Amino acid sequence: MTRTVHLTVRQALLEQRSFWRSAEYALFTFAFPLMILLLIGAANSGSHLPGTDIKNTTVFVPGILAFGVIVAAYVNLGSKVAVLRHDGVLKRIRTTPLPSGAYIGGLLVSTVATVISITAATGMIGWLAFGAVPRPGELLALAGGLVMGTMCFAALGLAISSVITSAESAGPVAYASFLPIAIISGVFDPTFSGLPDWLSRLVATFPVKALAEVLQNAYAVRPFPPWALANLALWTAAGAVFALWRFRWQS
Repeated sequence: MTRTVHLTVRQALLEQRSFWRSAEYALFTFAFPLMILLLIGAANSGSHLPGTDIKNTTVFVPGILAFGVIVAAYVNLGSKVAVLRHDGVLKRIRTTPLPSGAYIGGLLVSTVATVISITAATGMIGWLAFGAVPRPGELLALAGGLVMGTMCFAALGLAISSVITSAESAGPVAYASFLPIAIISGVFDPTFSGLPDWLSRLVATFPVKALAEVLQNAYAVRPFPPWALANLALWTAAGAVFALWRFRWQS
C-alpha cells in the first residue's frame, strides 16, 4: 500500500510537470477560464442583478469557478485519457512495473492539483478585480461544493473518455458535451433567463447548473434546491459506474 501511494504521488508530480509544460493544456485548461473571467467580468462590472443590490460579478465569479472546475476535471482529464489511449500510452503502461491503479490515481491527483490552482487564481482575480469574495459563513460550503464538483466531473471525464474514438475529436467532443449546457445554465450570464419551462427543467437535471448554484450561493444569498447536491452525487455515481464498465486500456 505504501509503495502504491508513493508511486501515485510520483506519477501525479510527473503529470503536473507535463501539464504546465504543455502550452495547449495549460492555455485551454488554466488560462482560458481566467480570460473569460476578466473579459466578461469587466463588461458587467458595476451592474446588478435585476431587482437586487447584488453585483453581477458577485455571482459571475463563482459561475466561472464552476466552469474552471469542469474544464479541469472533465474536459482536460477526459480528453487526455482519450488521447493517451489512442496513442497507445495506456496499453504500454500495463506492460511496465507501474501498477495501473497508481497511474490512474496519479492522473486524478494531478487533476485535483489543477483544480486547486484554478480555484486559487479565480478567487484571487475575482477579489482583486471585482471585489467578489465568498461569504465568511459559507467557506465550508464552498469547499464542499468544490470537492463534490471535482469528484463528479472527474468521474464523468473518465466516462466520456471511453466513448471518444480518436485523439483528434477528444477536445471537441468534451467541450461540445457540456458547453451549450453551461451557456443556458447561466454560468456566463447570471441574468440569463427566458427558457421554456421544459428546457429549464431539463437543464436542471445536469450537474453543470447544480455545481454553479452551489458555488454561487457561497458568494451571494441565492439558495439552491436540495436537489442540487443529490444531483452531483447521482452524476458522480453514474459516471463512476460507466467508467468502470467501459474503461479500456487500448483503442
